[in-house]
Amino acid sequence: MPNLPLTISIFNHGQWDALRNGDVSVDGVRLERMDRGSPYRPMVRELAFDVAEVAFTTYICAKSFDIPITAIPIFSNRDLTMTPVVYNTRSGITKPKDLEGKRVGLRSYTVTNNTQCRGLLAYEYGVDADLVTWVVTEDAHVSQYKDPVNVEYAPIGSSLEDMLIAGEIDAGIQLRSEIGGDIQELISEEERDEIGTKFFRDTGVYPIGHVMAIRDEVLALHPEVGIAMFHAFVESKNIYMAGLDSKVGLSQRDNQAVRNRDAYGGDPFPMGIAANSDSIEGMVRMYVEQRIISAPIAIDHLFAPNTLDS
Repeated sequence: MPNLPLTISIFNHGQWDALRNGDVSVDGVRLERMDRGSPYRPMVRELAFDVAEVAFTTYICAKSFDIPITAIPIFSNRDLTMTPVVYNTRSGITKPKDLEGKRVGLRSYTVTNNTQCRGLLAYEYGVDADLVTWVVTEDAHVSQYKDPVNVEYAPIGSSLEDMLIAGEIDAGIQLRSEIGGDIQELISEEERDEIGTKFFRDTGVYPIGHVMAIRDEVLALHPEVGIAMFHAFVESKNIYMAGLDSKVGLSQRDNQAVRNRDAYGGDPFPMGIAANSDSIEGMVRMYVEQRIISAPIAIDHLFAPNTLDS
């Protein structure tokens, strides 16, 4: 596999800097960056890249429809904190359980942060997602996916933030609403932090935001690519973590890494199957409960075979 050219699309996360700038190389591979915004939809609909960073929910949904991509156990964009929920005080909502029977806006039903939030609402407050009408503005990245019957689309061109102010929806997850007047946070930031940490402590599930996926055709022709990419991503992450405490001018992502490092026990980006099996299986259960996939998918079907012992 000498100098195999592979196209790649990844986000500008600090833990990938060494890979992007060439300080870390991939054994036998020459990476060609193809950054064109979010790689999620192009990867699962067009197989637009050889390697791409994909939202974990999108990836699991894609595997349920046998889209020919397979992950390596490289995970990023992880956070314990629950995504903000805002509500209109005129809706009659006073507590999270009151979301049942209401109209709640979010960008898309299968967005990973939204999925994590619904899981925590169910875990901590007993909110039944089937009893909520979810109002969305975007379809799923995976074109074959069909939303549950309690999902409806906002009028084309509508703003969920404007709909919340007008009372056309009662609440929203991960909206860009300004807090004030009728629009308030349903759960404080402090409480959301506590809920996320408690969920991790009780279940061992450290929510996964993104995963690295490779086209099956590449893995079939060059199975060694999976493990080579795995080692390169781990090396890049290790370089980032070694310099984090001395870094000047921490970004929001850097501060998130520091917070999660302290909460998780030293490494905010654990890689490999052994360190993440509880999280993977817990997230998959969440997807089944929320009707994103119809049945659990085994770990050995989700990841490249030569990375399963990682």
